[in-house]
Amino acid sequence: MDTENFDDFLIFVEKELDPATTDLEHLADANRKHIQKLVYTNLVDRFDAMVDEAILGNFREEFLLNEALKSLSQPISESALVRLLMEAANIQAALDNRLQDSLRNSILRERHSKKLSTLFQVFQPEEDCWNKPRVNIADGSILGQIKPQQHNTPYSICGYADWLYSRRNSMVHGAGTNRFLENDRQQIIKLFKCTPASTFRIKLSSISNAATFYQAVINILRG
Repeated sequence: MDTENFDDFLIFVEKELDPATTDLEHLADANRKHIQKLVYTNLVDRFDAMVDEAILGNFREEFLLNEALKSLSQPISESALVRLLMEAANIQAALDNRLQDSLRNSILRERHSKKLSTLFQVFQPEEDCWNKPRVNIADGSILGQIKPQQHNTPYSICGYADWLYSRRNSMVHGAGTNRFLENDRQQIIKLFKCTPASTFRIKLSSISNAATFYQAVINILRG
């Protein structure tokens, strides 16, 4: 399996995110509010991109191959088949691109949490990443199991990832607001049976907790 994207993300956290977080600690609260949001959004975006790239990079794995083939239901014309066979030197690349495009138009259009669940199906299918409460929401670490103490934040791996990404959505698509977009809020209620608070705050700990969580997710995926 291709795990290069996992390595790239961990290097990003070590070389770019951690130093930026340290620098932010030296700024007064009032001066760092906007920068904290930018750093947080960048971190979440980088993890989401890593999930996408890991899915595309492992498209030949059985689970992903089957998912890609499901979407290839359109019949191919004789002329298109002849053209494909005539370009035999590039036929493998053409097939690879077609399968990856199929995943882009299906799995990669899903919610962030569902894409992450797909990645678990490929790397660690025995892990219950969707339902089992495992995330310590106080610091972002992932335990064997944890007893939920409140009902505003999902405690499962995919649920917590969805919650982190939904906060990013509010800032990116909600004009920088600290209020969950209603669609995200309703999806978290539906999928993970918890009701997020209407508003949230991005603090330095929000960044460090997310980074801790993402690093733990990668460690689990690697086994």
